[in-house]
Amino acid sequence: MSDAELFRVKIPATNWDDGGADIRSRLVTWEWKWTLPRGTTQLELDFTGVQFLEPWALAMFTAFGLHHKRLSSIPVRALLDPAVPSNKYIRDMGLEEVLESGASTTHWDDDTRNTGLHVIRAHRDVDRFLASAARLQFLNDETKDALKYGMAELGRNVVQHAWSDIGGVAIAQYFPDRKHVQIAIVDNGRGVKAALADQYPEVRTHLESVKLALLPHVSGAVSVGPYGSSDNAGLGLFFCKEICWRSGGSLWLGSFDALVGIRDNDESARKRVYRRINPWPGTFVVMDFPANGVVDFGNLLEVCQSLAADARRASGPAALDFLAHAPELDDAETVRVVEFVENVEQAGKVRDCVLMPRINDGKTVILDFLGIRFVTQSFAHALLNDVLRIPGSLMRLVFVNCTKATEQAIRTVAAYAASYRQHLD
Repeated sequence: MSDAELFRVKIPATNWDDGGADIRSRLVTWEWKWTLPRGTTQLELDFTGVQFLEPWALAMFTAFGLHHKRLSSIPVRALLDPAVPSNKYIRDMGLEEVLESGASTTHWDDDTRNTGLHVIRAHRDVDRFLASAARLQFLNDETKDALKYGMAELGRNVVQHAWSDIGGVAIAQYFPDRKHVQIAIVDNGRGVKAALADQYPEVRTHLESVKLALLPHVSGAVSVGPYGSSDNAGLGLFFCKEICWRSGGSLWLGSFDALVGIRDNDESARKRVYRRINPWPGTFVVMDFPANGVVDFGNLLEVCQSLAADARRASGPAALDFLAHAPELDDAETVRVVEFVENVEQAGKVRDCVLMPRINDGKTVILDFLGIRFVTQSFAHALLNDVLRIPGSLMRLVFVNCTKATEQAIRTVAAYAASYRQHLD
């Protein structure tokens, strides 16, 4: 076979690991080859230089290979070196089998540390994935319940909402050294923004959509049938996010060029990570948490239900973004509020000339309150009330360096002005 016919993608030696917490740097630097050279008759994924590959990365490369196999109707193979430990792991997880058949691996269901690679297209595939996870050991029963809950919700999202021709690629694994468990589910479907479009036409960007998707009661469609109802529609990703950070873990959600990461206490969402990444057509979710991180799963679900009920009553304040540091977004405009703090007339000018035009155009604005101990309610109202009435504004405004007093003033304005659930009410 000539070089023109064989296209080889060499995966770099850089370790694709760090406990699910370094996804942002890998996906910002790695460029996916979505267009193959003309005349390509075979795609080869070269893993021989890879020293370590976490489940989330293996799931993504598997979906990448299946995507090209379906799109171009060409064989896709993995180049593996049996002398490299990570390559043995890749083979054991069933990559070669999955690339060949387009279906789940058949020989890994009974393992006590891994589920192997699963391809999810129907609810029966979700059930098989759960049955495989039920055999994982080294987890306490409460954490295992949380694991299965997350796997069920994420798997059903693929079946119900993704519209992915390859289905979803899923895997779960226990890490004995870190004593953590990781779940990853990846698809090449329509993405979060398209899934939410009918219910939330005001959402303009992929970043807005992934931020919105983590809020309670946000769904592209009412979940009906054997797995849901209008009462629990849109709670899956929210519950998964709460499970992860409350058990000392992390959750990453990506879709097309947007990535959001929860790695710490998310009660106020101050330490979230927002990044632009090299585009991934579809959606991926990675959950990573301690093997014994969940002490009482029933109580954890009660907390989630209570938060969801509160959000229904006050959806505007629940959707606001208060961060400790400004996100790394090249196209966002930063407004330094200290330059006109408590000048209500100037606040009105900033509102009319900066905030409203950008928000109406679907652009992100970062409001930086550094150096301000508090703002009065009248000042917050003058600056934000009209802005927060614009559909989609809650996803385009980012507040940083707010004291508790300032945050409360802003939340009060939002309670009167905004509701991200306007299409569900």
